[in-house]
Amino acid sequence: MFLGQEAKSQALNTESFILETRKNRSVRMNFELYNNLVVIPVIVNQSKDTLKLVLDTGVANTLITGLPNGEEISLNYVNTIKIAGLGEGASIDAFYSTGNEVIIDQTTGDDQVILVLKEDVFNLSTLLGTYVHGLIGYSLFKDFIIEIDYRKRWLKFHDPTKFAKNYESKKRSKKWSSIPLTFKNNKPYIDVDIIQKDGSMLRVNLLIDSGSSSALSLYHSANEKITIPDNTIRSFLGNGLSGEIEGYLGRIEQLKIGDYILNNPISAYPDEEDIQRAILVSSRDGSIGADALKRFKVFFNYQDSTMLIQPSKFYKDKFSYNMSGIEIATPFPNIPLYEISHIREGSIADREGLKPGDYITEINGKGSSNYTLNEAVNLFQKNPGEYLRLKVVRNDSTFRRELLLIDEID
Repeated sequence: MFLGQEAKSQALNTESFILETRKNRSVRMNFELYNNLVVIPVIVNQSKDTLKLVLDTGVANTLITGLPNGEEISLNYVNTIKIAGLGEGASIDAFYSTGNEVIIDQTTGDDQVILVLKEDVFNLSTLLGTYVHGLIGYSLFKDFIIEIDYRKRWLKFHDPTKFAKNYESKKRSKKWSSIPLTFKNNKPYIDVDIIQKDGSMLRVNLLIDSGSSSALSLYHSANEKITIPDNTIRSFLGNGLSGEIEGYLGRIEQLKIGDYILNNPISAYPDEEDIQRAILVSSRDGSIGADALKRFKVFFNYQDSTMLIQPSKFYKDKFSYNMSGIEIATPFPNIPLYEISHIREGSIADREGLKPGDYITEINGKGSSNYTLNEAVNLFQKNPGEYLRLKVVRNDSTFRRELLLIDEID
C-alpha cells in the first residue's frame, strides 16, 4: 500500500537527480538482469521498503505498477488521473504524485513526479519471477550520462559536466559509434537502417525502449514500406498499459545501428489496434529493445542528444525466440513454481495438448525448483532439433510431454 497526501497545492516541477559523492564523482552500481531488463533498487521518500524498478528509456515518468509483496511507501501531493498506452483496452486510473524524493545508490532525485497504477496491468513480478515494482526512465536519464554494461551487469552515473571531456574523447574514438538521438514526449528515438526479407532497404525511426525484452518491433500499419515476412508465427507479444499486445514474430535480414550490423534479428509486428496510440502520439515506425541493446556497451547522453555503442561479447549471439510456444509465469514471485500463462496457437505445445493454467514441475529431468524463471525460459529457446521434456500437473493429474523444438520462422 502507499500513504499519500491530497494535492493541496501544485508544487513547481523542479525535479532533478544529483550525485551524492565527493566532488560529484561517478557512481557505479551493479544491477539485476531479468529477461534482458535492467532492474535497480530504489527508495522513495525514505520509506522502509526498497522498490525494484526496471530502467526503461521508454517511459517519461517514474511508474509504480504494483506493490505485490505488501510494500508500503509514502507519496506526496496525490491526484487521480487517467493514462493509456499500448494495448487494445481503455485508459486506466493512476495516482499522480509530485514533490517526492527518490534515492538510487549514491544519487538523489528531488521533486520527482511518480505515477502509481491503481491496477497492476503489467504483472512484472509474475512475468520476471521476482518482485519488481515499476519502471524509471527519463527523470534519471536527463540528469546523467548513463553507462551500461549488460554483460558484466553494472551501470555508472556520470556527471555530464565533469565527464564531458571523457565523453567527447570516446565520441571521436573509432572504438565507439556515436548515434544522434531525437526526443518526443521525453523519450529517445534513433534512425536505423533495416534490410527486410524481401531484400528492400529501409530507414526507420524507432523508439529506444530498454524496458522491452525483445530486439525489435516494426509497425507495418504505420509505414506501408514495412512488410511482414512470409514466415511468421502468431504470438502473444507482451503487456501494455492498455492491455495485452498480440501480433506476429518474424525475422529481417539486417539491422544497422550506427556503424554496426546485427544479422537476422527477430522482429515483432504488433496488431494495428494494439499500437494505435503510439502511432498517433509519436508517428514512429516501431521500437528497438533490450535484446538488441544488450549486445553493446552503451552510453546514454540525453543532454548531448547522443548515444555511444561498442560491441560486447554478446554482439554475435544468434537471435532466438521461444520455439516451444509456452509462456510461463510465477504466481508467487521468488518461488520457483511455474504456471503456463499463454500457449501459442499451432505451436508444438498446442499440438501436444498443453493449456494455460497447467503447472510445469519438471524440465529435462530436473525439478522446476532447480531453475530460476530466466533459466527456465532460456530452455524454451534451445537449438532447433532439440527436445524439451516436461512434467506437467493439471488439476489432480500428472503427465509428461516431449516437445521437438522447430524454428518456424527461419
